[in-house]
Amino acid sequence: MIKNFVLKTWIWITFIRNKEVLPTNSKNTNPKMEYEGFSGAFIWEDEGLWELRNHNLVNAFKYVIHHRMTLVVGSKNDVGVMRSYSFDKQIFEMAKKHFPNWIGFHESRCSYNSEIANSMMRIRKVADWRFQKLLNEE
Repeated sequence: MIKNFVLKTWIWITFIRNKEVLPTNSKNTNPKMEYEGFSGAFIWEDEGLWELRNHNLVNAFKYVIHHRMTLVVGSKNDVGVMRSYSFDKQIFEMAKKHFPNWIGFHESRCSYNSEIANSMMRIRKVADWRFQKLLNEE
């Protein structure tokens, strides 16, 4: 409980300090979706997260993009959680309040989509397999 409170407070402060730093529109008509290994989730190349030099904001957004992935893949696919479902959802909602116009919150990137969900699940499966293979190599 106290760990969640401390983490949530740190994320809230990070969001406040970094308002307006994320892109609100895309110059790319067909941005690529990319796997983010630390969160096990996906970002689109035009969302500006990988270009940030602020590692605190990137770390805070791991909860956001992971929860967003649960929205995109739907409840039939179990993608797990970063902390807990309710914690991840609270951070997602907090981010939406502080970055309401961020391109990553566009409805098409936060709603169930069977085509994108299937692609995400295939990419995650391959990434998990590669990671396990790397761990098992001696």
